[in-house]
Amino acid sequence: MAMRLEVQQRLLELNRQFYATVAEEFDRTRQGLPEGMQRLARLLGERLPSPVRVLDVGCGNGRFARALAEAGVAGTYTGLDADERLLALAMEQTRGLKGLSCDFARVDLAQPDWVVATEAPYSAVVALAVLHHFPGHALRQRLVQEMAGLLIPQGLLALSTWQFLSAPRFLERTLPWSEIGLSEADVEPGDALLPWNQGVHAVRYVHHLDLTEVEALIVACGLRVIEHFRADGKEGNLNLFVVAH
Repeated sequence: MAMRLEVQQRLLELNRQFYATVAEEFDRTRQGLPEGMQRLARLLGERLPSPVRVLDVGCGNGRFARALAEAGVAGTYTGLDADERLLALAMEQTRGLKGLSCDFARVDLAQPDWVVATEAPYSAVVALAVLHHFPGHALRQRLVQEMAGLLIPQGLLALSTWQFLSAPRFLERTLPWSEIGLSEADVEPGDALLPWNQGVHAVRYVHHLDLTEVEALIVACGLRVIEHFRADGKEGNLNLFVVAH
């Protein structure tokens, strides 16, 4: 059964508030370039003709642009995000990257008109640690469809999702839905509430998308998976990366 619109809107607002609250701490804890991100940057550099046109959907502090530059990828990079503070940090931290011209725009991906802010087509569209913040299968499918529609022929779509259910340390931290006035009946299998306690306290909605679910979203858009791998975190496998064309 599809998630009710009022529940979806409540969870979307929860995550907007989450990022508004944790933006500074989020940036502070995400200065490094994880191996998975570096590997993806190298892969795009190997598979795409230069110069590239990369759209980073839900770019956060823009660190994937830094990963691309470190991998020697040249071209243009556009980062989209809903949080003003993270976008400001991204602009500061990507200024002067060698070989890569960067620009940014504020968009709300939950709104279907977000694509208006883009200048398609792109040789690659990436959404790293993004999809799992969007409640409801139908919304996630719509987002993947919209991203796929921004690609050049044979362009690459790259998604990463957080595999938090595979780590006992995150399972132990999940909060009851009553924390935000909901119940299990309101949400979908794989949905969870997780706290953030680094510097400030906040709560976020997340959805566990495994390879089967990500691949189904991709195939429904007429694309096919060409590579996938897991990396990062203390366990070395907390992020799933999937590349399709």
